[in-house]
This record gives sequence, C-alpha cells and structure tokens, in this order.
Amino acid sequence: MNRLLASSLIAILFAAAGGVAVYFALAQETKEPVIVIESMPTVERVTEIGELCVLKVQVTDMLQATTPSLKASWLITGDALISVDLEDVRINRLDRDGKRLVLSMPPLQLLSPRVNHEKTRHWDTKSVCWHNGWFTYDKIGKSSRMQQAAMRKAQQTISLVSQDSEYVEQARQSAEQIISALYTETGYSVSFDWPDKPGYEPEARGTLLSAAR
Repeated sequence: MNRLLASSLIAILFAAAGGVAVYFALAQETKEPVIVIESMPTVERVTEIGELCVLKVQVTDMLQATTPSLKASWLITGDALISVDLEDVRINRLDRDGKRLVLSMPPLQLLSPRVNHEKTRHWDTKSVCWHNGWFTYDKIGKSSRMQQAAMRKAQQTISLVSQDSEYVEQARQSAEQIISALYTETGYSVSFDWPDKPGYEPEARGTLLSAAR
C-alpha cells in the first residue's frame, strides 16, 4: 500500500514538472519579438511649422530733432520681432553613423519695428529762433510737423537697433533650441549653418544682418 502511494506521488510530480516545462517552452515560443525602429531625422519636422517668431526686442532711446526754429527731444520706447521662416530650412549634411545632422538655415527676418506711442515720452521742446529779443511762438504747426518726422525717424532707429549683433545672436540661439528639441527623440545631435551676410532692407520687414562670429 505504501509502495503504491509512493509510486503515485512520484508520477504526479513528474507530470507536474513536465507541465511546467511545456508551459515555459510555449511561453518562450509565443513571446512577441522586439522590433527596433530607428527614428530618422526629416526636414519636415521643421518646415511644417512655417514662420517662427524667436525674439522680441525692446528698445528705449533718446531722440532729438532740430529745425531752424525748434529743438525737441523724446524718450522713445518701441519694439520689433525677429523671426525665421522654417519653410526654407534644408538638411545640409546627415551623418547616420555619427548620428549628426547639419541644417542650412535661412536668414533671420525683422518684423514690424514700431514706436510705442503710449510709452514714448516727450522730453522737451525749445524755440531756437529769436525775434526782437524774444523766442518766437509756434503759430503754424511747426512743432507738430517736427514730431511726425521725429516719430518716423524713431521707427527707423528701432529697426536699426534691433539689428545689433547681440539680438541677432539671441534670436539664433532661441531658434536653435526650439529646432533641436524637435529632433530629441531621434538621438541625433543638430548643428546649424547660418548665412553670413544676407542683405538688409530697412523696411517694416527686412532681412537682418548676421551677427559677428
């Protein structure tokens, strides 16, 4: 009786062990294979964004205007936007082995330089013309015309100040940080090739001079 019971227990243990072995074998056979997909950097990641504003330049400066009869000054406040049209970005070099990417960048653009008339302050106006020992009065609107001309000059000043190499470099760094973040998941390091000396048109919208390197 004891021998019969012992034989039965041994048989049960062997059967259980065999079942576990079959389970592990089946589990290994049915395990899904690991698929590795390498994310390749494409320029469409960037170009689909279009135009990107990368920096807002705040300008504060003193402006003086002088006519034969008047002299005036203002504390000018204004701003301008610097953007880059990402539709014109191109892949310059792609090193798959070293996982390095070089992008050819378009020139930066200056958008809407403007005078903030609410924050601009009239500093002083003086007559510089004498008549019979007395300063003359502005009876024909000379002061108003001078101010209009001064504000046009102020907008040009804001445009020129916004081209300073410091602002250009800040705008480039901002653009590079944003674009580099788009390629983070690919594992590629990104560097940038900017144009050296594009032309500049002192209009409401113009190409910025490149920063000194």
